[in-house]
Amino acid sequence: MIEVIPGVYQLHNRFVNLYLIVELEALTLIDAGIAGSAAKLVLRAIAQVNRRPEDLRRILITHADADHYGGANELRRATGARVYASAQEAAAMVRGTMSREFRGNALVRGLFSLFGRLMPMSPTPVDETLTPGQVLPILGGLNVVASPGHTPDHISFYAPAHRLLFAGDSLNAMGGKLRFVDGPVTWSYQRGLQSVREQAALGAEIIAAGHGPVIRGAAPFDALHAARAS
Repeated sequence: MIEVIPGVYQLHNRFVNLYLIVELEALTLIDAGIAGSAAKLVLRAIAQVNRRPEDLRRILITHADADHYGGANELRRATGARVYASAQEAAAMVRGTMSREFRGNALVRGLFSLFGRLMPMSPTPVDETLTPGQVLPILGGLNVVASPGHTPDHISFYAPAHRLLFAGDSLNAMGGKLRFVDGPVTWSYQRGLQSVREQAALGAEIIAAGHGPVIRGAAPFDALHAARAS
């Protein structure tokens, strides 16, 4: 468990990041991790901050991939938390699927299909649909930001008071460098680039992505934005 800012913690569930927000009135989790392992991780983290499972009130899902919502049902049963997602991603979660198909040839699709069997998805009801532009009562105002590209209705969350962006998979920080997520897992390359530009304009100085370490400072985002805009 790594402290991002006071009261915000990055949790590592195998290769994906979850973010636990600890506030006096309630706890919030951004993304729910992988079925079968994330719930234990999150419950242990809640105990480490001296809170109870029932203090977790919200689970905010950035997008409907198995490593981001697979653990939601287990966590809801353990805590009573409500699950939130955007409309199209919520529709996929209710079916127990992803919100888009992988691109690439038959071999690439087969490899991802095999990988997917290691991370099961099950039908996951969503308690509330989120809309870009909403401001949630978290971290002094947490903005719901449209960031499609990786998936059709991917959303990110931005806390202006802390200049903190929870980017999900709209950005990738593997290797300690901010990157745009592309390749067979990306629904729309062009729409993803637009999302990068829009997020760069927010003024974030702390970028908490779904994969890789937290990136700090405006320079990494500015460099990525400039490279993609050229």
